[in-house]
Amino acid sequence: MNSFTNTETGVTFQYERCDHGESVLAPPPHGGRNMVYGHKVYVGDTIGFGWRHAVVLAGVVYIITDEREEDGRTWFVSEKWKIKNHIAEVVA
Repeated sequence: MNSFTNTETGVTFQYERCDHGESVLAPPPHGGRNMVYGHKVYVGDTIGFGWRHAVVLAGVVYIITDEREEDGRTWFVSEKWKIKNHIAEVVA
């Protein structure tokens, strides 16, 4: 399983790629064009329960932390987390 540690909180999270069709499009926290949030970051105590969509890069994670509905549309709220101790499995 892949993992990283949030540098601000010291909490370690595990993550994996989303299954086909589970990814979402949303802008990064700093604005700009939509990007594919293609990872699941597990935020609950049990793997498989309690996860958030994210983009996990080498030193930073863009993670969707909330959703809000306005005018019949869903808007995603995302945050940028600086990370350390990033361990990513290599898939051949």
